[in-house]
Amino acid sequence: MGNPQTSNPDGYIHTRDADEYQRLRDQAAMWQGATEALLDRAGLGPGMTCLDVGSGPGSVMRLMADRVGASGHVTGLEIDGKLGAQALADLKAQGGAEFAHVEADMLQAAAVPGGPFDLTYCRLFLMHMQDPVAVLEKMLAWTKPGGVVAAQEFDFGAIAVEPLCPAMGEFNRLFEGVFRGHGRNLRAGRQLPAQFEAAGIGAPSGTLAEVKYIPLGQMAAMLIGVYQGLFASAAELGIADTARAEAFKRDMAEAAADGRYYCLTPILIGAWKRVP
Repeated sequence: MGNPQTSNPDGYIHTRDADEYQRLRDQAAMWQGATEALLDRAGLGPGMTCLDVGSGPGSVMRLMADRVGASGHVTGLEIDGKLGAQALADLKAQGGAEFAHVEADMLQAAAVPGGPFDLTYCRLFLMHMQDPVAVLEKMLAWTKPGGVVAAQEFDFGAIAVEPLCPAMGEFNRLFEGVFRGHGRNLRAGRQLPAQFEAAGIGAPSGTLAEVKYIPLGQMAAMLIGVYQGLFASAAELGIADTARAEAFKRDMAEAAADGRYYCLTPILIGAWKRVP
């Protein structure tokens, strides 16, 4: 695993490096269909303006651009300036809409250039926030009257491998230890309706949920990447061990190659609300 890095000063518990950036792109590809379904249900269409909070590598911004077209505008808000700048360059090279990137901590930003927006959206962002309701309150403030606030978050209550897989046990030990140790939310998805209400958004206009049950061979690289990305945060908590990590990586790869194992993914739960 190498020497653990210090975790990020903004509290993001995954490392920020090339491997993590690629993992985020791979994760986005895995959940593209679920994201497209929510954007369509939310009514995103030609000429609209939209904001992706915690836009990362820009994968959702690309899906937004496909819907708003050349007359629309897509803004990404991302605290990681390096990742956001690369995403913006890639998106502008592809074209299809007007794009902008704002490098900022959303909790410190009073407003976002280009707002208010027809759609204000986040994916896999609230689960990293100490106060997700405060995030949703800001998203509501940045949304036009008649616009939509939307979010998609994981619920990790179901994640499992069948038949019993010792490597998955080690993954769960470190993953849950880091999330709980750093005060992160393992059940963010199922809490979206209550959080919408608490933020003054109101009960969702609709919800969607998607889960996958796939051969472990299709999921192992993602699980290994998550484990590696959390290693520095685990080290800060005293629950990381280099030898144990190397054994996990080896055992997970062997289980993936075995062919007998299937992985039940987290549930991706989405909610959206058209505001007055």
